[in-house]
Amino acid sequence: MPCRAAPAHRRTTRLAAVCAAALALLTCPGPTARAEQPQPPRVRWLPCDQVLKPAPPLDPEVADCAVRQVPRDHARPDGDTVGVVMLRHRAKDPARRLGALFVNPGGPGQSGLHFAYRAEKFLTPEVLARYDVIGFDPRGVGQSAPVRCFTSQEAADAALAGKREAPLTPAETAATLRAERAYTRACAREAGPLLPHLSTADVARDLDLLRRSVGAERLNFAGFSYGSMIGATYANLFPRHTGALILDGNIDPLLRMTDGIEYDRQRAVAAEDVLTAFLRACASESDRCAFGEGSPTTAFEEIRDRLRKGSLTLPDGKAVDFAGLGDLVLGRLSAGDLSGLARSLDTLHAAISRTPAPRSKDSAAEIRTAYRGNDSGNAVNCGEKPYRLPAGAWPLLARQWERSSPTFGRSQAYDALPCATWPVRAGDDPGVHTGPWDRPLARTALVIGNRFDPVTPHSFAERMAARLADARLLTADMYGHTAMGLNVCVDRLATRYLTEGAAPAAGTVCPADTPPFG
Repeated sequence: MPCRAAPAHRRTTRLAAVCAAALALLTCPGPTARAEQPQPPRVRWLPCDQVLKPAPPLDPEVADCAVRQVPRDHARPDGDTVGVVMLRHRAKDPARRLGALFVNPGGPGQSGLHFAYRAEKFLTPEVLARYDVIGFDPRGVGQSAPVRCFTSQEAADAALAGKREAPLTPAETAATLRAERAYTRACAREAGPLLPHLSTADVARDLDLLRRSVGAERLNFAGFSYGSMIGATYANLFPRHTGALILDGNIDPLLRMTDGIEYDRQRAVAAEDVLTAFLRACASESDRCAFGEGSPTTAFEEIRDRLRKGSLTLPDGKAVDFAGLGDLVLGRLSAGDLSGLARSLDTLHAAISRTPAPRSKDSAAEIRTAYRGNDSGNAVNCGEKPYRLPAGAWPLLARQWERSSPTFGRSQAYDALPCATWPVRAGDDPGVHTGPWDRPLARTALVIGNRFDPVTPHSFAERMAARLADARLLTADMYGHTAMGLNVCVDRLATRYLTEGAAPAAGTVCPADTPPFG
């Protein structure tokens, strides 16, 4: 399918944009701007096994590591500090080096170190030849003072006993509410003094210090998923220091920072829409789709209805419950693996006839509550996304969301339950950035969105592109969450943007590399 043009989303002339940018530089800074600081000392790059604890096996010929101390509270720059750990995947062709490209994989809560080390998975050889690719663990994550709400796995297991991702019965709901309250009490008790300072704006301010410590005049940045939020926040806190900016798999920054519940609801509905698109595609290509024998929607509803009554044991001994079905579907759709999803659903559907439904609807024996020791995602989300409901309102919210998203609505609602009693509430930190999102930039940003993204819907990419002062939307007509490294056309245009400074034409759409069930 050829690239096609669509109407431009804004009417501002280039001359007007240039004038606006000039005026912005001549007038007083906005309320989120901060005074220019003296140039900090350059970081010292060392072999990663001297920096990372524990140290994974990394090739010193490929990468090195460093630590940059940043203020724990940016409002008190001379106070206590936090060490932010970086990994530099060095440019393959230093003679042609263009600079540093910082990257973030999303989350919130994901480490950026291994992400940068394996940068060939999402960046082309030309980009890897000409940029040092720098990943970092944001404050509170991984190697950078990780936030932990429990001192031991035993304590976590005891606190979270009975918790469900998508409770279905009154008993499961009551147990989940108790477990989440115990969890947030533990976070208030054990997470430490960094907990009130984990906003996206805190990370963006850290990122500006990282930029300066590697000697970069402007920040070149590629952010994926929640990483797009980091990039957009940085661009509006430090517009004069923003260089190349790629945002792939986008957040709607305004909605996220003003109404967390509506933001999450729209994500659940969008995921259901992508599932519906998959089922329709499966029906239209029944000779290539291994699920449903021509009626995949009916077969899927049979699976979902059966799992609402209790877990289902597969021939290999693995058990799947209602929440597990949502995890399975979302995971496969996010990876763009439609054929694999069809096979998994076919296995589930075949197991229905072999396994009678349990008499009780309480699926207490089938839970997945293993504590993974990473509480930074909740710390970021609950500390800056406004949730204006008490914990007792969540069961009703979940029932309401199920009407428009019967597969994902319940689990999406309960995913944010910790925010109802989180010890740090949105609005407590005056340094959180809630806007504006349209400060003039020196360079056009590249915003990438997949047409069938079940995690960050294409509509969010459209809004991100519209909210930024100067952005070009690139659509990938494909399934999956994020596109770079997974689409030849997107990779070619992103490479050109990074190496030549050229943004794609307005309205450009990249076709999928393969058909859905290819």
